[in-house]
Amino acid sequence: MLACAELKRSTYYYALAHPPRPTRPELREAAAEIFSRTANGCGHRQIAMCLRAEEGAVIADKTVLKMMREMGIRCGIRRETAYHRYNSYRGVVGRTFENVIARDFDAGAPWRKLGTDVTEFKVAGGKA
Repeated sequence: MLACAELKRSTYYYALAHPPRPTRPELREAAAEIFSRTANGCGHRQIAMCLRAEEGAVIADKTVLKMMREMGIRCGIRRETAYHRYNSYRGVVGRTFENVIARDFDAGAPWRKLGTDVTEFKVAGGKA
């Protein structure tokens, strides 16, 4: 079975000797109580701050985050602009004209169909 899973024998016996334990079980009830104080809960930083102030616990923020994941509690509050990227789009600016040519560039005679291109060049004084 170890050969099929491509595991070393020592890995199996290490996992057998070290079963997964909950992180900081003595602080779980206090963390759950702090989380339930508000309607949407609170984040790991606030829980860690309260645990330090009220319980006198020496605990890192990441440990509280790991504990919250194991307990299955998540903060419902997110920073308003945390996941909104900058977008300079302002909608349609200026006038647009109807597509008369419709990609049919074949003209029966010269000067019947004319097209233009808007190109910017950087020059010494700015853009042209």
